[in-house]
Amino acid sequence: MPTLIPDGSGGKRITAHLPLDLELSTRLDGPVSLLGATVLSLAPFALPICAASGGPHPSALASLFGVRLDFNNNRDGLWWSPWVALRMGIVAQAGASDDCQARLQLAPAFSPRLGADLWMGQAAASFAAGYDHLPTGSALSAQVGLTVRLN
Repeated sequence: MPTLIPDGSGGKRITAHLPLDLELSTRLDGPVSLLGATVLSLAPFALPICAASGGPHPSALASLFGVRLDFNNNRDGLWWSPWVALRMGIVAQAGASDDCQARLQLAPAFSPRLGADLWMGQAAASFAAGYDHLPTGSALSAQVGLTVRLN
């Protein structure tokens, strides 16, 4: 996912995080579900201000909770189900300090998603676009995944 990070000279540069997003939700009523999620963002780079010293990579791990609204989540045979998920929580990011030390920085996390499920029986192909707020910068993501109904 493209990430906008500080370049060390007061500007910003685009780089990439490699995300793994795992979400578990349960339906409350109608289109509303409660969810818990974890997002691991691997950073295959060092921050530009730490590149000369080979500083730590700013990988991050977020723990999130929130609500998901499924606009067509029913069992009447329709295969297309658009949704929106509003998720928040806490993120821990390594190497996010200005002195290039391998410390963890904790920060609030905000990670909304907008997507659609294409249902094929008990499973669906899921497609989503999202935003992740990280201590070192903001990340946009395009995701492809699998959704499984457990009932």
